[in-house]
Amino acid sequence: MVDPTSGEYDDMPHIAPGNIEAFTGRILNNVKTVKEEQLISGKFRFRPGNVVYGKINPQLGKYFYATVDGLTSADAYVFNGKNGLRQKFLFSQLQTNDFFKYSVSVSKRSGMPKINRDELNAYTFFVPHKDEQDKIGDFLLGIDHLITLHQWKFYKFINISFQWRKLIV
Repeated sequence: MVDPTSGEYDDMPHIAPGNIEAFTGRILNNVKTVKEEQLISGKFRFRPGNVVYGKINPQLGKYFYATVDGLTSADAYVFNGKNGLRQKFLFSQLQTNDFFKYSVSVSKRSGMPKINRDELNAYTFFVPHKDEQDKIGDFLLGIDHLITLHQWKFYKFINISFQWRKLIV
């Protein structure tokens, strides 16, 4: 954890679960800097290549693959793969139906559903050789980026169509 009041992190984005689109890993356009948020409590720092996972209400599917430096709330974990586990492959595992079912099943408790560190560490899955992990991770992230690009083009087209209709009517 870091102290966001130190001034060292003022220009970094603060990306909390509320800034993440559910089940896609896409960051919404509502992100503000640490200074704009006027944060006062401890936050976790993430760096490019880290995987950030929202631990509160796992059924919401809040996670992302970091491409920038930033801070995230204490309601999230910053993952760093160990023992040869690659980050992009780890990110792809968070998106599986198997992990989703597991995370929801272990977070059912009274009050606020939450997955703790021990429960996360107990989750098991098969891991291929590092080269295969890299290929799988790169391929799936590439597909995510293509989907985002096409959605952006679609929304732009819809907006242009709507503007055009307003001119005609």
